[in-house]
Amino acid sequence: MPKRVDMLNSAGRLAAAVLCVAAYFLFSEAVLDLTVFRGAKTDVDFYGNIVFSKEEAESADKFKRDIISLGEERQTSIPGTIIFKYKPAVRESFTLNSDGFRNKEFVKKGDDEFRIAVFGDSKVFGLIIQEKDTISSIAERKLREHFHRNITVLNMGVEGHDIQRAVTTAKFYLEKIKPDMVVFYSLIIDIQGAFDFGNIDWPPFKGDEKLVPGIEGREEDKTVYDKIRLLNTLKHTYISDAEKMVARTTGQEIPAFPIPPQKIEFAEKFPETYLGRMADATDFFNKNGIASLFILPAMINVKQPLSDNEKFFLYRNEMYLPGINLFTRKCIEGIREALETGKYGSNIVDQSEIFQGEQDTVFFDGIHYTPKFMRVAADHIADEMIKTLEDGGYFEEK
Repeated sequence: MPKRVDMLNSAGRLAAAVLCVAAYFLFSEAVLDLTVFRGAKTDVDFYGNIVFSKEEAESADKFKRDIISLGEERQTSIPGTIIFKYKPAVRESFTLNSDGFRNKEFVKKGDDEFRIAVFGDSKVFGLIIQEKDTISSIAERKLREHFHRNITVLNMGVEGHDIQRAVTTAKFYLEKIKPDMVVFYSLIIDIQGAFDFGNIDWPPFKGDEKLVPGIEGREEDKTVYDKIRLLNTLKHTYISDAEKMVARTTGQEIPAFPIPPQKIEFAEKFPETYLGRMADATDFFNKNGIASLFILPAMINVKQPLSDNEKFFLYRNEMYLPGINLFTRKCIEGIREALETGKYGSNIVDQSEIFQGEQDTVFFDGIHYTPKFMRVAADHIADEMIKTLEDGGYFEEK
């Protein structure tokens, strides 16, 4: 019995569709391997490749594969506290010691050793950053050279730590690491937490709870999901004018929707809450004879001018969390105004605008610095450590 013509047409169209999809993925494989994408699997990979050198891109990709290889439960909580940290691991890109920090094992402090511990988020941890370029490594080299002393700088950073968790971590490990000085570097996680939940105090973990890792991903390369996500990036970057429309509609110089009314109060109260936590921590460490320094990191939301890469990520912020860009600006402006009152100590330093005037991409994924600007930021942090130690007369001859 002969087949109907419409059945033949349907089969032909189906076969053509299958061939088109196959051709697309074969083409995408070639693009991802042979062009500027250099194996990019996500939008963050794509933008990193644009601004990274080939060596930096390969190193970053290796780091991400190493940390993803730890599994989805690579972080663990400490029951009864608000602390979460990494599980011990050794990889080519990094070592996480038996306490879960990016250090060698903690040992008894030497008689002539001056020990500094740096706490904070993924910037302190050194996400996708080689060991020699982390904040702690650069600061240690610079301080040793400046003071000609046996100075050790410990890396106590963890992806996702805000000032609450960082200070609590410092107190928890005080007796074990016995620092002479503690440094804190955190802001973006604090602001995002305030936007999502308000200015709350985190409740303690009840047990070894499952945590969401900072870097999403799978060990498998070039999945269908990754290709679709990358395709969406290209669409937003080269086709969509939505970010320009948002900027025109709201009259803002950055892509921004108005702050949701129910979140305005969160932004207004944020500076007092954030700086108050620092003031309380300062009192605690002073009573224990430990110098403390709080540094506000640079933020993409106040950087001018913005590179095309940075504009994309501000646009993406607004697509996922409408109002977050203006919310962040309001928080930062409030912090500056509060610091100008002199109510808070001189140990709180604002570095949120250290990259003003920089035309190149500083924030390759909207949050983290490129390796080049990570080194610049680390130099600034080391300079503030030096100033604090000199002002306190720590190494003056008695």
